[in-house]
Amino acid sequence: MRKSYLITSSLKVCGPALLAFGLAAACQKEPAQQVSPGTENANTNGTAGTSALDAGQDAPLGDEGRKGERGSSCDSTNDCQDGLSCIVSNDCPVGVACTNKSCQPSNFDIMGTGKQCHVVDCATTNDCCGDMPQQLPEKCIGRERICSQPSLPGCVLAVCSSDANCGTGTCSGTCSLDGEPCLLTADCAPNTCDTNQEPDTCTLSLADCSISSCTTNTCSTPLCNCANPDYNPSDPICTDADCEGICGFICDDERCVVDLGCDSDLDCAAITPFCDAGTCVECLTSDDCENEQCMNGRCGPVCERDTQCSLFETCQANECVYVGCQSDRECVLGAGSVDAAKDPRLAKCNIENGIGTCVFPCEIDAQCGPTEVCLEGVCEYIGCETDGECKTIAGLHNQPVPSDERPWTTTAVCRPDSNP
Repeated sequence: MRKSYLITSSLKVCGPALLAFGLAAACQKEPAQQVSPGTENANTNGTAGTSALDAGQDAPLGDEGRKGERGSSCDSTNDCQDGLSCIVSNDCPVGVACTNKSCQPSNFDIMGTGKQCHVVDCATTNDCCGDMPQQLPEKCIGRERICSQPSLPGCVLAVCSSDANCGTGTCSGTCSLDGEPCLLTADCAPNTCDTNQEPDTCTLSLADCSISSCTTNTCSTPLCNCANPDYNPSDPICTDADCEGICGFICDDERCVVDLGCDSDLDCAAITPFCDAGTCVECLTSDDCENEQCMNGRCGPVCERDTQCSLFETCQANECVYVGCQSDRECVLGAGSVDAAKDPRLAKCNIENGIGTCVFPCEIDAQCGPTEVCLEGVCEYIGCETDGECKTIAGLHNQPVPSDERPWTTTAVCRPDSNP
């Protein structure tokens, strides 16, 4: 009866496969759990890895041998130290740990380099522009506004009561009889009957007053007029070859990016129509916004509460600021932000200089990802050693040949990471 009881208890912990094939497994962390009396492993030789079940005899009560540590081989959960369980059934040789359901060396002959691959396009803006001119000729200034913007940037077609509601546009309705602009019907000239004419005529409608009475000259609902008065696609500037082929890129943080700078409002697009200190912005004052305040060139605050920001960001002074994780539980609950190949319940929050990073504690390299090693108890990226490695790491294959429109070639270099 005791042996039957022992078998039933072991099946609940390690599963039928472990007993059926007699395979060894690694000891892994398990939730605190009480072991049924009488199922303690007897190890009279003082070594882990041999259970009372395999010996075919009952385990002596109260006689505990040395328990297996994390990563060591075991036959059942009874062989593991308290708090560890047998969860895998692969038989590993001596010196090899059972990790992620496979036998792997406990540690690898790989050291972290402390370097990272940095993708590079340029050192200066000249690298992004090649032979293209970087400055627009003076005669071409305002070309986009004249040739490509039928509507005023920053103007939204909507019902209005004054020009202040229309941003860069104007607010007006139309008088029904003479077509004059207006805001109220009182702004429209009255339609009167001129009896000195033959036949009698109405001064605005030109209708025969003897047939029908003069109608009222009313003002339509005022709307924002967003038509760009400077729009003229037939202007010679629109076909001037000197205005073509201007470099639209700058070198920013070693990458060639679209130049969003400006010298005047004419250089800005509809979404950010105002030039402020060389940068196109959405607004300059709150008058440029509709029922919102202008804050740092944007209408309305970016955020008012933390829930309006992304994961691991907080709302500070109406701006979303990245602070990383602030507790171990955040790393567990934000499972999508940590390594999907690892159990997020093992993640810990490591906070340095106020910024938290989810890391995985480790004791051996085999507990880390395929491109990581265990360094001071934490899984760290092994990094790069040469620029040649970065070609593979960054996936920089089959890069396009430089052209007049794209004169740079993207590369990657291996160098110390100043912000790991």
